[in-house]
Amino acid sequence: MMDAKASDRRRTNRTALPEMLVIRHGETQWNVEGRLQGHGDSPLTLNGVRQTFAVAATLHAQLPDLAAARLWVSPLGRARQTASILAGAWDIPFDRFQVEPALAERSFGLWEGLTLAEVEANFPQDFAHHARDPWRYAIAGGETRAAFTSRLENWLATLEPSMSHVLVVHSGCLRALRGIVTGADRETILAYREPQTTALHLAEGRERLIDIEPALLGLFGCHGPGRTVAI
Repeated sequence: MMDAKASDRRRTNRTALPEMLVIRHGETQWNVEGRLQGHGDSPLTLNGVRQTFAVAATLHAQLPDLAAARLWVSPLGRARQTASILAGAWDIPFDRFQVEPALAERSFGLWEGLTLAEVEANFPQDFAHHARDPWRYAIAGGETRAAFTSRLENWLATLEPSMSHVLVVHSGCLRALRGIVTGADRETILAYREPQTTALHLAEGRERLIDIEPALLGLFGCHGPGRTVAI
């Protein structure tokens, strides 16, 4: 089995990755309730819709040439809803976004739909095992973080590196892609936290977080930059 350092070196040595703009979906009903979504789903809240408009306005001046870029979206409803709003705001057809199964969020199996407090109460041993080895522990019916990362690495290897790519995805995907491109170690990746209004520009092994101005969030009626998730 490849150890953590070898895996980190493998990510660092990847030099043919394309330029990417990675966008997290807006706030959902389960986000508000603190529930794990994974392959489960819940729709955007009104606040999530407003967040997406604020992100669209901020990114409009920073987007790659959309006529030449490839646009991708997770198959899950919350990401597709976000992409639909972005498409409308940017005046492009929604079907420019190609649905990519590899961009689905990490599966949390039996934990999906539960809060972390409920997981700890209902699955105390599993919760403790995951806390001790969050990279390799397999939640019942779910996906290890290591397998999830490999899924994204394999998909990235299929992309045309000379093109720009815009991705509408999930917090887990954003963290994994960020780690893959920058070669971050596992401890750093596990410490990533990002609000719903996060957009991340990744290119040439470097990252740039694109902040949404508080005044713009206020203009669109958003309740702040949004929630982060702890897993």
